[in-house]
Amino acid sequence: MGYTPLSPGGLFATTFRDYVSAPLQGDRRFIPVRSDESRILTCFLEYGEDSVTVHDLLHERVNGQWQQRISSYRKLRLHPEWVISVLAQRGLQVRTAGGPGGMTRVVATKV
Repeated sequence: MGYTPLSPGGLFATTFRDYVSAPLQGDRRFIPVRSDESRILTCFLEYGEDSVTVHDLLHERVNGQWQQRISSYRKLRLHPEWVISVLAQRGLQVRTAGGPGGMTRVVATKV
């Protein structure tokens, strides 16, 4: 896979969830995301070897009746240490921090 190198002083920033270190099991794979009096959004995670399929279940009150909409999408399972290692191998200075909701934040600068 090719890449375009950053110019000196360039910045790479990403935030992602670590789906590798501790995969959720059983009913812990159902994650309440947010809700209010007219909407409830829940995600369900289905783990594959290299990816996780995220199923969004949206319950929405329309004209006094609850309706359900479902969608899904795949996300790569990236280990934070692997991401850090690849960036460092490319000559970037890497900083990491935890983000909200178990997210990992990675900021890398080209010196």
